Amino acid sequence: MNSVKIGATETISMAVSANNNSVLATATFDSVSVSTISAPAPVISAVAPASGLPGTQVYITGTGFGTSQSGSQATLNGVPVAINSWSDTSISCTIPSGASTGPLVVTVAPSMTNSNPVTFTMLSSTLPAPWQDQDLGAVSFAGSATFSNGVFTVKASGATIFNNADGMNFVYQPLNGDGTVVARVLTAQGSSYPEAGVMIREALTTDSTHAFVAYEPYPGPSIYLYSRSVTGGSTASQTTPITGLPYWEKLVRSGNTFTGYTSPDGVNWTQVGTTQTITMAQNVYVGLAVSANNNSVLATATFDNVSVH
Repeated sequence: MNSVKIGATETISMAVSANNNSVLATATFDSVSVSTISAPAPVISAVAPASGLPGTQVYITGTGFGTSQSGSQATLNGVPVAINSWSDTSISCTIPSGASTGPLVVTVAPSMTNSNPVTFTMLSSTLPAPWQDQDLGAVSFAGSATFSNGVFTVKASGATIFNNADGMNFVYQPLNGDGTVVARVLTAQGSSYPEAGVMIREALTTDSTHAFVAYEPYPGPSIYLYSRSVTGGSTASQTTPITGLPYWEKLVRSGNTFTGYTSPDGVNWTQVGTTQTITMAQNVYVGLAVSANNNSVLATATFDNVSVH
């Protein structure tokens, strides 16, 4: 059997020749049909996070997306979302402004075959500008953040902010260059060992480099300095015991050095561990990070006296 290599798009028809260029031949055909081998439809297996605000970065995992975008698209309620990266098993996209709750669908070119729909829920925000909020990493329950009378209330699921990737809720704003974030943690409850604190993070991805000054009641009430110096790398920790909440936290960026502090009163500060060197871009994100440290529950933390400067 001989094989012929053809392109992705070809013309299929019936051909006739007289085999003699001095006459006109006629042929008739019936029972004509054309069959093709169709590529399997794309399948979405997970969307994380499954809810968020406009600007939320969403990760779609599954199969059959194609090795590159090449005319394919992802849509929310029929409206295209911005694509950040595309592979056969993973898509990163950003939810556009004006988006509404509805089916998130991957459509693969050239056949424009649709995947199964997965509902993405749009959240409303009471946060003052320029604060935004979104879940990062794998979370079993959608997190949220509200602001009232000077208090941020942050709800979060997620397994942890540790190891090589994080599951958390992040209340953030952009930070250009050096800066300091300060907050007093009032409460942290809803799981055995919730993490609640101030963070500077290079990217809104689950495995981003970051520095994180956090309250955690393990092995007793403590303030930790967590740091991930390489994207996708392990997370280091240093700790200082405290008497309990409420307690103040502060994180300072100067170039690529990050220093954490804690205080019982917001006046007398003690450094947590040692200053860490983490190479980050000029433009990063700063704010409040919370994880339930248990992905089967939703924890709640409250903060006041929050400032970024």
